[in-house]
Amino acid sequence: MFEQFPTLIENLLLGRSIERRLRFARRVPRWLIEKIQIAEFQETLARVNRHSSFYRERFQAAGLNPARLQKPADLGDFYTTADDLRAQPTEAFVCAPPQMGFETTGTTARNKRLYFSNEEVHDIGFEGATGLWNLGLRPDDRVVDAFDYAFWNAGVTLLHSLNAIGCFHVIASKLPPEDFYERIRDYQFNVLIVDTAWLVAFTEVAERRGVWPVKFILSGSENLSPATRAWAQRVWNAPVYQAYGQTESLGATGIECPAQKGYHLNEFNFIFELRDPNPEGYGELVYTTLVRKVMPLVRYRSNDITRFVDEPCGCPLSCMRRIDKIAGRADEIVSCGMGMISPWIFETWLGEVAGLADDWQIAVTSQGPRDRIELRLELSENTPRPPREIEAALTEKLERHFPYYFKNWKMGMYEIGFRFLPRGELRPGGPRRKLRRVTDERVPEAARSAVAGRP
Repeated sequence: MFEQFPTLIENLLLGRSIERRLRFARRVPRWLIEKIQIAEFQETLARVNRHSSFYRERFQAAGLNPARLQKPADLGDFYTTADDLRAQPTEAFVCAPPQMGFETTGTTARNKRLYFSNEEVHDIGFEGATGLWNLGLRPDDRVVDAFDYAFWNAGVTLLHSLNAIGCFHVIASKLPPEDFYERIRDYQFNVLIVDTAWLVAFTEVAERRGVWPVKFILSGSENLSPATRAWAQRVWNAPVYQAYGQTESLGATGIECPAQKGYHLNEFNFIFELRDPNPEGYGELVYTTLVRKVMPLVRYRSNDITRFVDEPCGCPLSCMRRIDKIAGRADEIVSCGMGMISPWIFETWLGEVAGLADDWQIAVTSQGPRDRIELRLELSENTPRPPREIEAALTEKLERHFPYYFKNWKMGMYEIGFRFLPRGELRPGGPRRKLRRVTDERVPEAARSAVAGRP
């Protein structure tokens, strides 16, 4: 019964009206959302068991009968991981013919591929339109989209959201900030939707050359520190909001409301859990897709560390639970101004550079409005090579092997710092001491125990 309820609501009550959806969201009882989620969760289990060779084989190996499972907790320690998506053929997850595909950004040697139908992309875009309307976007606004479109879903999903609202918009993509400023200033866009780190460099240009009236700015892709947000809001004299998503979730996982007190989760399309929360409530966000038919995911470990937020916000989306800003990653992958980074990136970048020892650590810190990537490098014993030559060699290698990260650096989206250390300093307890290769030092203290060393 309840698995048919969303369709009935859509067809008979809401239609494609964003305003009606927000009014409904303000009034829908929490128990009804949870009933619908559980019914759709059970339908998703049945679908993947019928059509996905990966899930069918994994269920059998774990001794799980999907017909007897009522809720996510009944799956015990069964999860889908990023490694599963990389190691298995994408077709092992596919349950219906795909029409569109995207890839995650390169944090390992093999990107994850995700497939969708045109209808799924359109529908998730409509959900995003509801969040944008809640922030104040209207058909008479003028929007510029500065997302990167290369293999990434964010811009495509946003395009469907803007089409649903019916506002004027231009796809500018992620140009160098100075070029972007020259191209768009005559349009007088009053809503900017941009990459978070890129926003910092662009705001510096606007602070120097002049701003225009803006209703709001929406950024995505990584966290925005309170100090950086306050600075950007002061320069533009407008609120700066954030959205949260992953390629695996097709982008529209959560979005802030005007209160700026966490991301409202898209609970009509997902069911969310927190894995192993610590005493402060921080745990790994896990989600199951509820309405996807092409490539559903069951209990997907996002690797993002966060917690649920209980403080009321008073907006129309209050029925949807909220999560706090992402505190870090459980797998040494960090989202920052450089992009999505992981140990593999630096193993490739730093490997076989004369003068460097085997031990190194990358620290992501915050320097003013932008992130700083500090390379803590131990020098080989008795190396005759001066640090400035090593820096030059590393800069040349970054441009040659990772042009995407090099371009972001040249755009001013982050800073690079080199710190050269004597042998043994990174492991003061000796060579058997575990060395965390990538560390996010922007993470709040209460969340660090949840981020560090999670299996």
